[in-house]
Amino acid sequence: MRWPIERQIQLPVLSVVALVLAASSAVNAWLNVSAARTAQEENLSRVVSALTDAGFPLTERVLERMRGLSGAEFVVLDSGKRLQTSTIDVDNNELAVLQGLTPREQGVADRMPVRLAGQVYLAKQVAVTPRAASGGTAMLVVLVPEERWSTSERQMLYPPLLIGVAALLISIAMTAWLARRLVRPIQQLEKHAAVVAQGDFSPLPLASRDDEIRDLTQSLNHMASQLAQYEEQVRRSERLQTLHQLGGGLVHQLRNSVAGARLAVELHQQECPLGELCETSGTALRQLQLMESYLQRFLTLGRHGATPHEPLDFSTLAAEAVELVRPACNHAKLKLQTPPHGPSLPIWGDADMLRQVLVNLLLNAVDAASRSPQTGGSIRLSWDISEWETLQLLIQDTGPGPSPAVRDRLFEPFVTEKPHGTGLGLSVSRQIAEQHGGQLTWERIDSWTTFRLALPRHHT
Repeated sequence: MRWPIERQIQLPVLSVVALVLAASSAVNAWLNVSAARTAQEENLSRVVSALTDAGFPLTERVLERMRGLSGAEFVVLDSGKRLQTSTIDVDNNELAVLQGLTPREQGVADRMPVRLAGQVYLAKQVAVTPRAASGGTAMLVVLVPEERWSTSERQMLYPPLLIGVAALLISIAMTAWLARRLVRPIQQLEKHAAVVAQGDFSPLPLASRDDEIRDLTQSLNHMASQLAQYEEQVRRSERLQTLHQLGGGLVHQLRNSVAGARLAVELHQQECPLGELCETSGTALRQLQLMESYLQRFLTLGRHGATPHEPLDFSTLAAEAVELVRPACNHAKLKLQTPPHGPSLPIWGDADMLRQVLVNLLLNAVDAASRSPQTGGSIRLSWDISEWETLQLLIQDTGPGPSPAVRDRLFEPFVTEKPHGTGLGLSVSRQIAEQHGGQLTWERIDSWTTFRLALPRHHT
């Protein structure tokens, strides 16, 4: 049987509150009634004592004054039980009832109910010895209206009971509100968990109050973020695996063609009068070697196996990459700004892989700068060696920058804005940077798009 948390909170709390309020209200009511009864008895006892002990004549005027003080009616009978003085009209039948009363000690707890003139009184007979001409012992009958007595008790009984009922109702409302306030965020978390299970990993807004529910929401959002990353990694691996399977055969054929073209250029270089001094044939050989390296990297795309690393001079690699892309810059009439040749910048890594990253980033800058809205775009390379442990290369261009549609997915495979692009250059470059313990990021500052390649330095 399902037992909601709201009921689990409400029932125990309300049961305890109801018992406590009922007990306290009953005790307060009983104490108030007892106090009221005691006060009335003491007040009436003082009046009766004054009448019985004073020894003055119990005239009608005296009894009227005492009635005003106590609220009771008085009837005085002589020693022969004949009516002597009274503050109330009584007939013979009612007088007979009063004459049948037995004298008692002072007190009102043992009063007898009698009906006089259509009203019920609590009656008690007390022996008195007034100073009168006839002498003898008289009987004083004290008559307290039952309605007055009951009204006084009700006035003391109802307030604590009403307060108890009101407190119980307020407790019910407060408990229901608190239970609903606690359960509602849990229900929202339950719905959000179902949404996450369906593949929507958007975060749930955090509550304003800092409590365990907020912590649980943060944990759920963190879990959803991790699931989103895992799903993206799985999709990326699937895309790369598919690409590797489909392109494997094509890459082998292209490698054979590149090897034949390189052999032809080398033969031409031997027959050329300039030989190895021919700049165009040397550039063609470097480009063919780079293409063969790309094809080899394509075969290993998506694999995270260890690659052999060795000490390298990063400034030399950057200079080689610049020479490879300089013809493209000249053809596009772009201004290429490079830092002056400086000291050696040692790093630890794979030369071919890092050269591939640099060429990818430079060619990406050439393509972006050629689409610059300004006449004559620019590409700028600069070093940031302010940090002792990290070497950073900044490649900037004056192109328009990525569009909002791809800015957040710029490093994902197959994401590109180029009409004939594959969307693998930046993805592969980031993968290589991460394999070398570095990072590849980008930002848009003013009119420059900046790609920052950060790699750990190798200190000898």
